[in-house]
Amino acid sequence: MTATTTALLPSLEEIAIDLAAALDCEVVTPAHADYDLLRRVWNADIDRHPAAIVRCRTAEDVSAALRWCVDRDVPVTVRGGGHNLAGTSVADGAVLIDTALLNEVSFDFEARTVTVGAGCRWGDVDRPAAEYDVAVPAGVVSHTGVAGLSLGGGFGYLARMFGATVDHIVEIQVVVADGRILTASADEQPDLFWALKGAGHNFGVATRFVFRYVDLPGVATVRQALYAAEDRRDLLRHFAEWGLDAPQNVGTYVRLLRAPEYWSQIPAAHRGQPIISVATVHYGDPADEPEATAGMFDRATPIYDSLRTMPHVTLQHATDDEFRYGIGHYWKHTFLNDLSDATIETIIEQSDAYPGRALNSSAHIAHQLMCPFEIIAGSRTPRDSSRDSTAGVGAAFAANIGADWEYPGEKPSLVAWAKGFDRALEPYRRGSYVNFASEEGSNDVARAIYGDKYERLVSVKRDYDPRNVFARGLVDLTDGAAVPE
Repeated sequence: MTATTTALLPSLEEIAIDLAAALDCEVVTPAHADYDLLRRVWNADIDRHPAAIVRCRTAEDVSAALRWCVDRDVPVTVRGGGHNLAGTSVADGAVLIDTALLNEVSFDFEARTVTVGAGCRWGDVDRPAAEYDVAVPAGVVSHTGVAGLSLGGGFGYLARMFGATVDHIVEIQVVVADGRILTASADEQPDLFWALKGAGHNFGVATRFVFRYVDLPGVATVRQALYAAEDRRDLLRHFAEWGLDAPQNVGTYVRLLRAPEYWSQIPAAHRGQPIISVATVHYGDPADEPEATAGMFDRATPIYDSLRTMPHVTLQHATDDEFRYGIGHYWKHTFLNDLSDATIETIIEQSDAYPGRALNSSAHIAHQLMCPFEIIAGSRTPRDSSRDSTAGVGAAFAANIGADWEYPGEKPSLVAWAKGFDRALEPYRRGSYVNFASEEGSNDVARAIYGDKYERLVSVKRDYDPRNVFARGLVDLTDGAAVPE
């Protein structure tokens, strides 16, 4: 324990005690047996100590906790699933408003909607939805929080067919900075609704979502092939064209990595060496899959291949162990409009310089895995984002740079590598995905991410959070300073 922390303890303890006495819901203090468990988030690199954790069961609990903190100038953070890379849901000395207990899921089959509490993880939605052969297009890891993913945009296996998660939001119940409980939709609080769908971490505490679901388009067939390092350039050039032109029910994913030494499924000569993974996810009749995807796999001879068919709900849980809790992460993300030869050379050079080691959970070769670099093909037709505040979601290519580690000593070189890789891609960048930000962004970062949507976001921020209560949003939307009431 540092001297600074020791000096702060009396005031933090007073905050926790007074808050617990003022609220009807459970308040977990640092002395509570569950405090260390409840303050943790998915990214193991985040190790912070809030003054108290408020375990809200209703929107009214959220409102009461928020009003108490705002009246006393006590900083707040908000946690739904706790999956945010930058760990903005927890801060030293702040009150953590925890919505995990707001976890109801209910279906309205006449309206074709599902109402989801903000504390749910996507597995909580996918599992009951699978019973009715429906889904809400979302992410690719079942323990990701519904609120965090949705407020940043959200895209996954169903994105090429049905768009981003925000495209399916009908309304959001949100507690804004002055404690009011509002319903935001296209008809009610429309400016707030627009802002929440892409930059929502900056405007309030989401407590409930209503999504419009889609009918599942059949089972998922996942084809994966691993290729030797010498095939990377040709495969990436081919992917740059084929991936965009693939049928809408086919998603294409390419990953560059160093094969783990323990992957006994591949020839010994390639273990511990750079390789490229190509995977397609086809929805529909498995009999149609070979013809639909063959064009992506006929360029080279694989060193390993696999074919699996599974229900969507199984696919949504298939890589949970790869992205398990207990690992430290630092990621960078960029959207790309094209994949030029210069971009490809940069990707290969930087991927080969990865200073880390494989952290895949077993010798099983998953179709999606933690790796230095991943790129996902979108479509040639840009997604219409005029009805939301997302920036870049739906671009031609989405690329993620991933630094992952188990031990603190591994972190410095990995973070330096990720930052260097990100700088090298700057000439080709067409935006960034806010949900994959590993650092809290400045005002300049917000301008860079949101582009021509930035000024409108600032205006909405002034209307609903003029004191910048939600200062722990992923980016700064205050135009440099909070606006007086």
